[in-house]
Amino acid sequence: MSHRQFIAAAGFFLLSFAVPLVVHSDYTLQILFRVFLFAALGLAWNLVGGYAGQLSLGHAAYFGVGAYGLALLSKVGIPPWLSLFLGVGLAVISAAIIGLVSFRLRGPYFALCTIAFAEVVRLVAKNLPDVTGGDVGTQVPLLFTESSIKSFYISGVLLTGLAFVLTAWIERSKFGYYLMAIREDEDTAMSVGVNTSRVKLWSLLISAALTAIGGALYASLFLFIVPDQVMSLDMSVEIAIVPMLGGAGTLFGPVIGSIVLETAAEIFKNIFQEAHLLIYGVLVVMVVIFLPEGIAGTIANKLRLFKKAPAGSLAAPVPVRPEEEAERTAFRK
Repeated sequence: MSHRQFIAAAGFFLLSFAVPLVVHSDYTLQILFRVFLFAALGLAWNLVGGYAGQLSLGHAAYFGVGAYGLALLSKVGIPPWLSLFLGVGLAVISAAIIGLVSFRLRGPYFALCTIAFAEVVRLVAKNLPDVTGGDVGTQVPLLFTESSIKSFYISGVLLTGLAFVLTAWIERSKFGYYLMAIREDEDTAMSVGVNTSRVKLWSLLISAALTAIGGALYASLFLFIVPDQVMSLDMSVEIAIVPMLGGAGTLFGPVIGSIVLETAAEIFKNIFQEAHLLIYGVLVVMVVIFLPEGIAGTIANKLRLFKKAPAGSLAAPVPVRPEEEAERTAFRK
């Protein structure tokens, strides 16, 4: 991350923390919480899907395990915050099991495997009514002493900041270079001594931990969850679309993607009502077609080309004197 990017990121997060001082509408703060929540989830997914190039469509499993971990462990008398971290541990264990199996596959087979595992987790939650409540759902404790959306908003900003700093550090570390090498050519990375299975698994464990924290915050805000709400394929797809739209494999991409996607979804819902999903889908398709590298990736490439352009190509043309023009015309004749 360059010096300018650091200043921009620091300024963005400082302004984000100041938002509750000027915004007092619970509705607006809830939308902003959702923006930051999916920015954090997108940054978490980006470690696996963006930097490592492994298209995971099963992150709803870790989101749901984090949510249900908080709900179920609190029911047996464990304090909510301790339940949250134990739920994160369960999500990491789940990711280790899923990763050990699914990372044996590549390409679309890996993506299908992650979908299958997420569906298994969802169906298990649906068919254990005595434990999870099944389709009826279960209550979730409040993480904060007062039911204030401001507390959840601040927690969303903190989670995004944690995921952003962690991603920035990984991006510049040897571990990050290993991830990018796997994305570009996994066989070549293996031939030069990179333990690709271990590197991919560690990226998934980190991603699952961040996703589980997001799931717990989401569940605590709404105080009630059902499997089809927090473990659905729709949730996995939305988590993946955020960094794809903003720019997979970039630091700022998931944040940009979440701002655009969640804001557009809310605006279209209010303006177009029942037709908002159609408009929303058309917008996403157009961005994917015309900006295949995402918003941040496209902007970065344009800036890179601008910097590489020779100075002469950007300079204004030198005016030709009248006598020189006359000489050229005479020469042509």
